[in-house]
Amino acid sequence: LFGRNTTGGAINFVTRRPTDRFEGYVELQGENPRGLRANAAINIPLAAGLYQRFAANYINRDGYTKNLLDGTMVDGRNQYTLRSSTRLEPTDTTTVDLTLTYFREDSDRQNAAKSLCTPDPTFGCSPNSVSAAFPTNNFTIDNFLLGGRVRAGTFAANPKSLREVLIDVKPFQKAEDFLATLEINQELGSVTLTSVTGLRDGSNSSERDFDQGYRPNAFNPGTFGTHVIPDAGNGNGVMTYLLSGRPVTTTDYRTSQTGGGTQKQFSQELRLATRFEGGFNFIVGGFYLNSRGSGYVDTWTPANRLSGAVSKFSTRLGQVESYAVFGEAYVDLTQNLKLTGGLRYTHDEKHIETASGTFALSPYFISDAEFDKVTGRAILNWNPTVSFTEDTNIYVSFSRGFKSGGFNPGNNTIPVFDSEVIDAYELGIKNTFLDGKGRLNLAFFNYDYSNLIVGNLVGTAVANTNIPKSRVRGLEAELVYTPVDPLRLEASLGFLDATVRSDFLSSDPARGSARFPLQGNQLPNAPRRTLKLAAEYTIDAGDDWTVRPRIDFYSQSGFHSREFNVPADRVGSWSQLDASVKIANSGKDWSVTAFVKNLTNQDSITWLEVNSNLVGSFRSAFLLDPRTFGLSLRVGFQ
Repeated sequence: LFGRNTTGGAINFVTRRPTDRFEGYVELQGENPRGLRANAAINIPLAAGLYQRFAANYINRDGYTKNLLDGTMVDGRNQYTLRSSTRLEPTDTTTVDLTLTYFREDSDRQNAAKSLCTPDPTFGCSPNSVSAAFPTNNFTIDNFLLGGRVRAGTFAANPKSLREVLIDVKPFQKAEDFLATLEINQELGSVTLTSVTGLRDGSNSSERDFDQGYRPNAFNPGTFGTHVIPDAGNGNGVMTYLLSGRPVTTTDYRTSQTGGGTQKQFSQELRLATRFEGGFNFIVGGFYLNSRGSGYVDTWTPANRLSGAVSKFSTRLGQVESYAVFGEAYVDLTQNLKLTGGLRYTHDEKHIETASGTFALSPYFISDAEFDKVTGRAILNWNPTVSFTEDTNIYVSFSRGFKSGGFNPGNNTIPVFDSEVIDAYELGIKNTFLDGKGRLNLAFFNYDYSNLIVGNLVGTAVANTNIPKSRVRGLEAELVYTPVDPLRLEASLGFLDATVRSDFLSSDPARGSARFPLQGNQLPNAPRRTLKLAAEYTIDAGDDWTVRPRIDFYSQSGFHSREFNVPADRVGSWSQLDASVKIANSGKDWSVTAFVKNLTNQDSITWLEVNSNLVGSFRSAFLLDPRTFGLSLRVGFQ
């Protein structure tokens, strides 16, 4: 219930706190394809009650996609993170933790590895299939602004390999982020008062090839009204136009998209939690968030000539103020039966100043909206004593989650979308058996969504819309079994059915914004079956040395990447096999690990994203990383 409201649950990252011991480690990892990763940390006790910890992470690797136009690899990573953690214990009952984090990236990262399209004369790319091709007809915006000047069918052939492209704009992504968290815990007898203050200040910028292809000799020479396109001497026209805001003179049809933004955030939470000896405890608190951001996206094609970006989007201010109060109680009904119940009230105030346009921005759309909701949860836990397990926990729960609605930046056609609400029911059992050698967990769940928020790209702006009613139900099973001490086996299996229940029509921008019924369709990114298997065997080599080979396998069935469930959005089933061998000395905290990821070198597509209808709504494919060999060395010290 604490923190920011959510509908999908929360992942709680807890960084290691400073301690009163001098210790640390250095970890280096080399990979093929070329990659280097490094992690390091050092803990320093400065004085009694004052401890300091520094940590760092660094990633530098080549991209996994080859650009055949210039022979370079793209979609690499070059980034690092630095973190400082300081703990002050002025008294036995007071703890102060200050965590500062700095992140920086300067990569040639792409949005996706590959573009796929089956040419279609109506939409540019067919909604019925995907293949390694490009649209053969001119884009609608070229017919409108550059009538007669652009030659159709001039895309160079799209390489057949999913890891090869032909792009004429080198992508980049830059980001810088600073985060600070101050947590103060004060014990007052059986009560702990906690204050958590957070700050964030970040910015980012990027550039990419908008049509993800190469179109040489794409212009007809001649005079078109007042627009003269000279002949290059070989029958090809030479055009001058803006690319990423800079004029270029070329016979090639080149496109790009540039963007960037800023984000500033302040949050404050206060909590009071009890630790009474009896069968009743509780937590109450309040939360405040003030977040301000800005962003822009400019799209550049020959159609803009020298007039400015052919599509402009700008949000000069997007602000969220969120207030919440919450409370939760824990009651031991009997020795083996426990009830948890909590409520939360959230009130969000949102403000936006956003605009879009062709060549220049239209007047800014300025608006305010408020959203509020009472949410909560109830959980009943029963720990029966049964003969065939050492520990059994049976639970049943209900929870209601809330994600507030908001504005669609740069999109005045659909300016506001509604809040999303989920009613989640779950029945589960957790068991430990065979003297701790086995653990079996089962969970059955049913999630009923009201106004599920989904997004699609309309032109160059994202339009979030709501699906009135949808349902997600399924089963998850997890087994960990150690038949003999050196051998550990792991397995997890999930089944899922995620369906649109509403009888309503929704507009598909990839099919001319026509409206289509969605009832009975599967929700996006919802594979019906997931499976994970793992096994490891620990060999005692003596003198605190162990050798541990391990193998991991993951598999999932196919799914649709959009709620429209057209064949071109279908992602097929895929699997991944990893293997490793770790040699470690527990007494000295030394280890070396040899590994291979994606052992079978599958080029599996894991996600398909529809791109702008300005360039034919081609699909961007996201892939598994290729087969990667590596060696990781860790040395601890104290």
